[in-house]
Amino acid sequence: MVGFYRGISYLLYPGSMAMLGLGYIHLKNPVALRVWLVFSCGMVILPLLALALFMKIGKVSDVFVYHREQRHGLYALGVVFSVMSTLLIFQEDALSAMVWSACNTAVLLLLFVINYMGYKASAHMAGVSGLLAWVLCLPRDYVTVISVFFLAVLVYTARRGLSAHSHFELILGFCLGLFVTFAIACFLLTYHGICCSFI
Repeated sequence: MVGFYRGISYLLYPGSMAMLGLGYIHLKNPVALRVWLVFSCGMVILPLLALALFMKIGKVSDVFVYHREQRHGLYALGVVFSVMSTLLIFQEDALSAMVWSACNTAVLLLLFVINYMGYKASAHMAGVSGLLAWVLCLPRDYVTVISVFFLAVLVYTARRGLSAHSHFELILGFCLGLFVTFAIACFLLTYHGICCSFI
């Protein structure tokens, strides 16, 4: 069972949730290749390279980063990469992708602050609940909403099964991703004149 939980944690981590959100945008309104490249570099490739580097130099002992103090540098770099990708996407005239990138950046920044203050919230749950909020905000079909909710249940089960988080930390991460993404997405989508399902 541990192998299954680890597999879920590897596959459904925040970077893959961010890419699924961009994919959902692409289904509704095709996104340019360069937007895909910028987004994937900022949300997936550079953070993974930073994790690999931190592990190589001994700053991180485990890929799942159980120890809170080992998260500071990774979260800080993640915020930097995310801000850079959001600014670059803003210049590409891809508003929905920019809004989604801004949502991910805000959630990551709050995770960094929570962690730096000595607390802990599940980044995995924040990622999947952010995706749930995103598909709720955009014009949607309920199959997609149910599918993302199922992913959230899988992530919750896997992270708890690995003892990576307490129930409180998982729920905190879920609420953080859901409410922050929902608030920012509704505001920015409406501000830019893009249809938001809840406005």
